Amino acid sequence: MARRGVIPPDEIEIQEIAKCVCLQLRRVARQMTQFYDRELAPLGLTVNQFGLLARLHGSSLNGHAWLSIGALADLVGMHPTTLNRNLKPLIAQGLVASTVGARDQRVRAVLITAKGRARLGKAVPFWRRAETQVRRALGAKVALALNRSLDLASAKIAK
Repeated sequence: MARRGVIPPDEIEIQEIAKCVCLQLRRVARQMTQFYDRELAPLGLTVNQFGLLARLHGSSLNGHAWLSIGALADLVGMHPTTLNRNLKPLIAQGLVASTVGARDQRVRAVLITAKGRARLGKAVPFWRRAETQVRRALGAKVALALNRSLDLASAKIAK
């Protein structure tokens, strides 16, 4: 007899699990990430790093030169430890600078450097080519619907 809440192995519904929204989303996310990473590889960037450079550049345009790790993590929807792991190679390459917070020495803050802006500028055409290929493969209506669905899902899950 099965313990309460435990499904015996011979009763596990593989088809049900195969339709899991999270697992399907992660599979497609891995495929997309691999595609964009291949396109950005000539510049020595991953799509995650490209996105971080873009966010930091955008923040600097909005008057926020330095962003705390926590604020950047919130912006990109990433755990701070994962964010730190993604920032390390950017800092090592001189694309991002890191400092302690002006008001609180326990807070680390980062900003995009001039070298980072230059690399981002070189990377945008590579990213645009990848984005165009993905949108062409999906079709304009599907790409738009997918982005809307992902925005909606993000808003509903965040609650």
